[in-house]
Amino acid sequence: MIKLPRKKSKRGPLLDGKTPIVALDIGTESIKSILFTMTEYGVSVNKISRIQQQQHAMRSGIITNLDTVLENCKLSINQLLSTLKPEEYPKSVIMGIAGEYIQGVSIVVNYEREEHFEKEVTKKEQDKIINEVKSQISVTGKEDLGMRTGLKNEDIEILHITPTGMEIGGMPVNSLIGYKGRDVKLNFYASFAPKTYTEALRKVASSLNFEVLGIVSQPFAVARAHSGGKNSNFSAIFIDVGGGTTDIAIVKNGNVGETQMFAFGGRVFTKELARLTDADFRHAEQRKIKYSEKELPKDIMRQVQKTMYTTSTLWMRTLKVALESCEDIGPLPTQIFLCGGGALLPDIKQSLMEFPWKKYLPIAVVPKIDMFTPNLLGSITDNSGDLENLYDITPASLAKFLYDMEMDRKTKDINWEV
Repeated sequence: MIKLPRKKSKRGPLLDGKTPIVALDIGTESIKSILFTMTEYGVSVNKISRIQQQQHAMRSGIITNLDTVLENCKLSINQLLSTLKPEEYPKSVIMGIAGEYIQGVSIVVNYEREEHFEKEVTKKEQDKIINEVKSQISVTGKEDLGMRTGLKNEDIEILHITPTGMEIGGMPVNSLIGYKGRDVKLNFYASFAPKTYTEALRKVASSLNFEVLGIVSQPFAVARAHSGGKNSNFSAIFIDVGGGTTDIAIVKNGNVGETQMFAFGGRVFTKELARLTDADFRHAEQRKIKYSEKELPKDIMRQVQKTMYTTSTLWMRTLKVALESCEDIGPLPTQIFLCGGGALLPDIKQSLMEFPWKKYLPIAVVPKIDMFTPNLLGSITDNSGDLENLYDITPASLAKFLYDMEMDRKTKDINWEV
């Protein structure tokens, strides 16, 4: 067992190309972790670890057995550190979070500079504007999540309030600093979660002696990680099919406009297969994987395919309900990107292709469906030679989120932290 160093309270430079950082995706079926460094030019992935989770460890993306998850996380981190010297060990982690109780909202704020609007915006004034908006979003966002879940304000944590676009005087800008104008338009994405969820993640980080650099809404991170994600003409629906949940993010004109999550992932397919074939969960999972890889005998393939197709049709109905709730987004994008381990099931894509989209949802044409493969990630270089799977997209996206945050801090004088 590798002994991890004690964490330091003061953060050092993160874009120096030397500081090792861990991205940790604690999924229902497996824990994925990535060891990476960052420079101003992007993220360098140096090593990847994947540890299978026990069935009782997680449910619907949420930790249900903390001791088991802690042991699995330690195994994962030990794999990352196996070839490092103690002085090379990482001290910081960026973590993802998903689940039905994670609230994510896109907000457009129109702000009027009442005084000195003829003068250029200073860093002090930009900070003031952003902080005033963040303060208001914090209050209304907690109230919205409280109404939906029955939680009190003190039981809700703000994960991040991220600026996703700015305009001043009708002109899009990366930073307000140095521009004149009265009318300011700001786009934000705000994410909130029950404190019980975030406290469990912080216990994991603390047991590993890691400083938590952020806990990030996973569908938001995935959507922003695509190489075209920030382009003003880019629109797409991202669907991350995990073991316990399906996470959706809708990007319109370069901004994440909506996220949804529902508790229907790959584990439901496995349980249904186990029930119909009178097999235990472990054997059903192995059979499902072999089915996805087309490694079963033809007669068994047909038997499994019947179950997978029926279940995927039910999954598609659930996805339809989730997309229907995104009514404020307007017409849906006509491009879909799939990722996550569950997306390896061919019946997921088949159900998407067969669904009568124009009949039930506000969409102009039947959407094009592609896989969100690692080569489509933006600002990420794979030095490990192991970043090649659909289920690696989420931890890589967490690393990309941190990179974007640090670059905005450095180049735009914008601080994403609450």
